[in-house]
Amino acid sequence: MSMTAWLPSVLTRRRQLVGELRAATAACDARRLRRLLDPDVAVVVDAGEHDRTRIRVVRGVEDAALLLAYGLGAQRGREVVERPVNGRPGLLLSRDGRPTATIAVDVTAGLVSLVWVRLGAPALRRGNTVLPV
Repeated sequence: MSMTAWLPSVLTRRRQLVGELRAATAACDARRLRRLLDPDVAVVVDAGEHDRTRIRVVRGVEDAALLLAYGLGAQRGREVVERPVNGRPGLLLSRDGRPTATIAVDVTAGLVSLVWVRLGAPALRRGNTVLPV
């Protein structure tokens, strides 16, 4: 067996979890969302500016689930789609057809352990090429 034989299954599971995360937030299904999150989950919200004081971190399942359900839940004009972020499965948040945030997701032991939300359309236009999954 090659040293990278495990990679497809890890990427498949990561993609699967990102899809489940998107579906749970779209449905505002807090119970389902909590089941996807690692007990020590952290959600980092980066305003996308050079001032690092604009970064906020939320820790723990309850607070993370609340933030994700509110921030990614269904609203008029808001769309959340699965797209690669930094070469890994992630999410792209758009409002009225304009990208507003990328969401990178890390997985540990089959659960979402870190969600990094990068806000700011100028940063998204500069460095993000969105490719279909």
